[in-house]
Amino acid sequence: MDSRYELERTLAELKKVTGLNFALDLNAEEIPEDAAEKIGMLTAAWREKYDRANFIRNLLYGNISEADLYAAASRFHIPEHGRRLLYVIEFKNAAGKEQERILKQMFVTGSSDQFAVLDEKRMILIKSVAPKENEEMMRSRAHTIVDMLNTEALSDARVGISSPIEKLKDMPAAFRDAMLSLEIGRIFYSGEKVHSFSRLGIGRLIHDLPEKSCRLFIREVFGDGSPDDFDEETTQIIGAFFDNNLNISETARQLYVHRNTLVYRLEKLHQSTGLDLRNFDDAVVLKIAMMIATSLKGRGTK
Repeated sequence: MDSRYELERTLAELKKVTGLNFALDLNAEEIPEDAAEKIGMLTAAWREKYDRANFIRNLLYGNISEADLYAAASRFHIPEHGRRLLYVIEFKNAAGKEQERILKQMFVTGSSDQFAVLDEKRMILIKSVAPKENEEMMRSRAHTIVDMLNTEALSDARVGISSPIEKLKDMPAAFRDAMLSLEIGRIFYSGEKVHSFSRLGIGRLIHDLPEKSCRLFIREVFGDGSPDDFDEETTQIIGAFFDNNLNISETARQLYVHRNTLVYRLEKLHQSTGLDLRNFDDAVVLKIAMMIATSLKGRGTK
């Protein structure tokens, strides 16, 4: 009687964990003595496989206390210490099993490597990295991720990279760093696919400026106007001039215009804004002002 009760209990637990209803004739004369034990092992294996991702998500979002962290990590055989790096993969469109398969197959290669789906457009790869692995090697892996997803799954993806961490408890901070890398990269470096926390440049400084200071600077440079007032041609000229390190000849060649025509257009910009881009200090002011304006739009303000 006790064995049948235990069997019923383990079957109910299996259904609760898996959502699947397994039929078993409890009135049969021959039921293996270890049936309940085997069903319990199946339940435990299922729970470990599918709850691991849930544990990773809760860890990254800071939903697990440090007191519970190490017991849970031990249960899932995740080492407490070890040099790790977080890659947040963000997809332009919803991703699914194929993208997940590619990432797991290519990049989850050891017990310290972890993978989880965050939502329909984001996945997380926690990668164990050797002490000798440098910044370029870490970024190279991210570019490989982007290329593989584009080639094998036709997916447009971007990757945010954290700084390396040594302790499991530092995962939430590393996750915030990787997410911030994606946010700043989206605002200031939209043409790039890989954004690492250690290489956010001036974008990081501008992103952290108070909104009031940003608005005061825009007003100081443009009065009642803003960089958004530039027409498409002017914006293209400014962008090309910056890309070519303020070199008039190279910019004219890239834009397929005569050098004198470019000089004339730069002079018109000088007259309308008071900023002469041929002067380094004025060019710096305009570059920063345009990045601040972009930051304000990225924050949802005008």
